[in-house]
Amino acid sequence: MEINEKVLELKAEEQTLQKELSDWKSKTPSGNMGKWHRQVKLDSINDRLEEVQKQIHFHDSIYLSNEIYNEWKKDVK
Repeated sequence: MEINEKVLELKAEEQTLQKELSDWKSKTPSGNMGKWHRQVKLDSINDRLEEVQKQIHFHDSIYLSNEIYNEWKKDVK
C-alpha cells in the first residue's frame, strides 16, 4: 500500500468520525446514565479522531519529504 492510499483511507475515516461526532453532539441524553454514556462516547470519538489526524499528518510529512528528496536527487544528477 502506498502512502497516498493510506492517507486517503485515513481521511475517509476522519470524515466518518467527524460525522459520528456531530451526530452524538446533537443527541439529547435522558437522565444521568444517558449523559454519562454520551460523554464517554464523545471522548472516545475525540480520542480516535486525534489519533487519525496525527497519522494523517505523519504520512503527509513522509510523502512530502520523499517528494522533496526525489526532486533534489533529480537536480543533483
